[in-house]
Amino acid sequence: MRRDTLIDFFDDRIRSPAAFVTHDDGYRARTHTYDEIRAASFGFARRLADAGVGPGGKVVVWGENCPDWIVALWGCLLARAVLVPVDYRASAALVARVAAVVDPRVLLVGDGLTAPDLDGNVEVWPLRNLAAHGADAAGGRFERGAPRDLAEIIFTSGATADPKGVQLTHRNILANVVPVENEVLKYRRYARPFAPLRFLNLLPLSHMFGQAMATFIPPMLSGTTVFMQGYNPADIVRQVRDRRVSVVVCVPKILEVLRDHVVRTFPELSAIDTRQPGPHVAVRWWRYRRVHRLLGFKFWAFVVGAAPLDPELEAFWSRLGFLVVQGYGLTETAPIVTLNHPFRSRRGTVGTPIGGVEVRIAEDGEILVRGDNVTGGYYKAEGETAAAFDGGWFRTGDIGALDTAGRLTVRGRKKEVIVTPEGLNVFPDDVERVLESVAGVREAGVVGIAREGREHVHAVLVLEDGADPAAALNAANARLEEHQKVRGRSIWPGDALPRTEGTRKLKRRELRRWVEAGAAADGERSTADAAAPAVVADVVQGFASDRTVTGDMALEELGLSSIERIELLMAVERAFDCTLDEAAFAAAATVADLERLAAEATAARPGVDGTQPTEEPFAFPTWNRSLPARLVRRLNLGLWLLPLARAFAWIRVEGRDRLEDAAGPVIYAANHQSHMDAPVILAALPAHRRYDVATAASKEFFAAHFHPERHTLRQRLTNSLNYYLASLLFNIFPLPQRETGARSAIRYLGALLEAGASVLIFPEGRRTDKGEIGRFQPGIGMLAARLQVPVVPVRLEGLDRVLHKSWRMAVPGRVRVAFGAPLLLGDGPYDELARQVENAVREL
Repeated sequence: MRRDTLIDFFDDRIRSPAAFVTHDDGYRARTHTYDEIRAASFGFARRLADAGVGPGGKVVVWGENCPDWIVALWGCLLARAVLVPVDYRASAALVARVAAVVDPRVLLVGDGLTAPDLDGNVEVWPLRNLAAHGADAAGGRFERGAPRDLAEIIFTSGATADPKGVQLTHRNILANVVPVENEVLKYRRYARPFAPLRFLNLLPLSHMFGQAMATFIPPMLSGTTVFMQGYNPADIVRQVRDRRVSVVVCVPKILEVLRDHVVRTFPELSAIDTRQPGPHVAVRWWRYRRVHRLLGFKFWAFVVGAAPLDPELEAFWSRLGFLVVQGYGLTETAPIVTLNHPFRSRRGTVGTPIGGVEVRIAEDGEILVRGDNVTGGYYKAEGETAAAFDGGWFRTGDIGALDTAGRLTVRGRKKEVIVTPEGLNVFPDDVERVLESVAGVREAGVVGIAREGREHVHAVLVLEDGADPAAALNAANARLEEHQKVRGRSIWPGDALPRTEGTRKLKRRELRRWVEAGAAADGERSTADAAAPAVVADVVQGFASDRTVTGDMALEELGLSSIERIELLMAVERAFDCTLDEAAFAAAATVADLERLAAEATAARPGVDGTQPTEEPFAFPTWNRSLPARLVRRLNLGLWLLPLARAFAWIRVEGRDRLEDAAGPVIYAANHQSHMDAPVILAALPAHRRYDVATAASKEFFAAHFHPERHTLRQRLTNSLNYYLASLLFNIFPLPQRETGARSAIRYLGALLEAGASVLIFPEGRRTDKGEIGRFQPGIGMLAARLQVPVVPVRLEGLDRVLHKSWRMAVPGRVRVAFGAPLLLGDGPYDELARQVENAVREL
């Protein structure tokens, strides 16, 4: 097939009603089809053209992985603009330096980021909701351009004042896409029984490998790309299992974290001997079927890139019956140079060159690459461009070797090779692998330190509590060759060594500077307590308005609602990539308590203490969303429950026509008068909306069911019967008011909305005494803003005179139900958003 520009690929592959991208932002997941992304891309391209961004115009995108990011990419390509991606974790100062180099016309800014002050000619647009617009522009036409046209400028170095931008043309990127596509098409028919293939992509889209595995390779298989927030191993496992993911795309560090997680869950896995060849894959699969059940039986492969993979880590996952595919590449090669064939991989190698790419090894061992995929140079940096090439070959800066079958093995970075006083080469990765295999060593970073004009091997260690650094070093040196032996050590004063964002590569230069600055060779290890305070204080500051955050600051001073406290918990978890115990978090009284919890959670690494992963506080009902349960509910509601409600509540409905403005699921926010509120609202809704509503009920109302040890047998039986009947007949779910579980409740709400169900909530949290409307809790504002779903105000009148909260029996009476226009709440303080909803209800 002919591919002159990336738009040819777009026209062929980004065209289908199938799911293309699913994004779980921690609150709710949204899925966009290929056709929706295509239409939105045309819409964004038209918006760029209207803003005067023509061929060659630069668009900087600074945001996390999401469908809108992919829309920005394709929209720029359609408009022949040049995309300039920046990692969303980069500082605003780096974004400003990049902008100073490329002189963009537009800066796209993701959620939670504040744009730096730029030249007045730069328009700042939010990245959010690009994927939700542009359907009417799907028929737009744009000039295709030429293969030599610049597609992207990707900056590979941002630590200095002058970042270096790699220029990639359509030809460069297609030189990667086409060979892989030709190979994938040979096996596509074999993948059909397993469709849809879902790829959980944990690499940033600002990285070329992340782009390839999200934007180009899944469409070759009509697959779905899944994005999530954070790198918490428990959340990764949940996403893989619940979303029936087939392939995880990640850096080796994620693979290591997941290994530790499954070893913690199944301690017997720590005894696996990766040095011995395993039995047939079917035998391995059956032997370790509990691991496959944990991850879901549809999951089968990891695709790993962006950093070297430890052969023992690869062997561990292979021994469990999973396929580990790795390749080698750089941003300058768009990005793939070599790739292991999924069905003909060789452990310890990064595969053979893809079609059209040549690889050779220079005399000093450096890997040299040539092909159409190689960049033409760095943006506005002729000196760096000239230094990067040698006779038409790109100098990768990596050391490697080719075997007789043409498979490449990467030994390390050329500039990181340590040359001993004897003139022998030491590759830091080799020494780090031995150090990290020693008991008590959590992480190790090896650098060369010059002493008296000679370079020596020096280790920077992160140790477990109580570990003896001298003993650990002696154990490692006993297994190293003489020239590899570690001659000095330093103890890193934190819980983890510094790594690059996204690709998680070790920052050896930073380690070297730290050691050379005078780090104590035998200093006492400071635990995560040394690093946690600054991070926790920064997170809490986002909830503290203009107040100064200190360790002894009481959390009560923040004035957070229960829902907002849960959002604070989730923010701390994201900052530390850990899971906090919700009960312990609820008991935290000060910022210092949060710091201690975060330090303990990150210090208690998987496999260290043998503890099991944090369990959900309680189980939310899923059985009542099954097809049999829905049929039973619909039958009972129609035959007798709603007619009975109408017999007592003589309903007058107002504003039902306003519901026509709400497409898809909504949140119904109603004042609370009676136990009959929910059936009366259901009776007032149009029939096509009536049977897809889930009602929030106070968890504390069902205390005997959730806490049977505190109640009598009769209380347990009657309360549990009430809970199961209400769950079945009215699709209720428990919403904690004072107890733990709010985080799980938010996640459950997101799943309901994702499944197309609307949610009925009573934001007052209690029933009325005399028909008055109480103060709406901030939780409704938080849910509407975070879940990005319309809120329909609902006013109830007269139900307190039909079934008062103090009565045991209803009496007939007139009832008014009024529906307001759907509200789309933006960002803002949750209490103010809640006031908007409350006022809308009062005005009905």
